[in-house]
Amino acid sequence: MLYKIEEGRTFTLTLSKKAEKKREVIKIKKEWLMVARNYSQMPDRSQSVNWIKMLKVWLYLIARGNTNRPITDSAMSKRLGMSAKSVKNAREALQSDLEAIHSSRVEYIRDPFSENEWICLGRLINVSAWLPSEP
Repeated sequence: MLYKIEEGRTFTLTLSKKAEKKREVIKIKKEWLMVARNYSQMPDRSQSVNWIKMLKVWLYLIARGNTNRPITDSAMSKRLGMSAKSVKNAREALQSDLEAIHSSRVEYIRDPFSENEWICLGRLINVSAWLPSEP
């Protein structure tokens, strides 16, 4: 469950009471929360995704940080307890419709157990639209 603290124009969301006590919080601009919440009403949206699931994926990517470690939709789905399709739809909505992340596929490598198959290492994902403005 998400716990929300509203301080003026900044929402503070935590994933648990334990995280709140440790001050492990992720701050995003209120506008971005509202964009996620109103996603289903966007006229030209490319995906059908629940805004809570999209927010969950977004917060996970923010907590993970911008890194050079590739990640797959399947790995994210296991960590978040969601289906891989829901994660994929949320990731695509965050990238194409909201432009909140930038995602690029990592090159394929040859499957060591099969001559004719290739394995995708995942995606490099950078979150670009989440930091609150500093006073």
